[in-house]
Amino acid sequence: MEKISKNILNQVILPRNPESYKGNYGKVLIIAGSTHFGGAAILASSAAVHSGAGLVTVATTPEKFTAINTRIPEAMTIDYHNKKELLTAILNNNVIAIGPGLGTSSVAIGLVKAVLNNTKTDQTVILDASALTIIAEEKIPLQTTAHIILTPHQGEWRRLSQLEIPEQTELNNFEKLQDINPEAVLILKKHNSEIYFQDMSFKITAGNAGMATGGMGDTLTGIMAGFIGQFGYSLATIQAALLIHSVIGDKLFEKEYVVLPSKIIEKLPKYMQKFSLLNK
Repeated sequence: MEKISKNILNQVILPRNPESYKGNYGKVLIIAGSTHFGGAAILASSAAVHSGAGLVTVATTPEKFTAINTRIPEAMTIDYHNKKELLTAILNNNVIAIGPGLGTSSVAIGLVKAVLNNTKTDQTVILDASALTIIAEEKIPLQTTAHIILTPHQGEWRRLSQLEIPEQTELNNFEKLQDINPEAVLILKKHNSEIYFQDMSFKITAGNAGMATGGMGDTLTGIMAGFIGQFGYSLATIQAALLIHSVIGDKLFEKEYVVLPSKIIEKLPKYMQKFSLLNK
């Protein structure tokens, strides 16, 4: 399994064109949050904004609008119960990330199906958290022509793949991913997280125990969405998003016993600028 080098960061994070505008940096839709899990939507959408997405829309339950608009005024909000508004958003965004804090209600199941049934070849769908549980429990096939990225932790991957954690070897993970969707990317979140795509596998050596905190996966989902929105869908972009999340986490861990997802989000623009300047 190939290790992902930090060089990928300055290869992907290039200086911005001085004549560019927000339309050049992607439109991201985050479908997240429910009555008891509004924080997941805040972290995922905040990470997408701070990682540079041009426009971020959060589809969530209306009772979370005030919290999201207060914490992330840069993001727009829509009611995911409004089917017409949701479909318009699905069709008009480059990247759709679904799952953080969504729960597994009948509404959530309908949202996952709506995304998979209405996305197309030039879009990317990131399936995280509750969306993965729904796909596993409802046996929903991943038949969309969009680019698919799965971001399970080992427990979620167990539900999706039927592989117990000790059985989650490189070979077994490859085989199960082929069964689920041979064109999908698997990001298996663990100590030294791994990426699987077709016949290639990669891992990072960054990351630490301080990052074992609620909301860390939601933050990674937002970063992934923001990176793909502005830098485009590619294996390099996916690698860079995964790596910068842990690189910042490692830097914070040098001085802090617990690494908060919100602090990683706060540091994103600074670290992205640092790596972009290596290209000058």
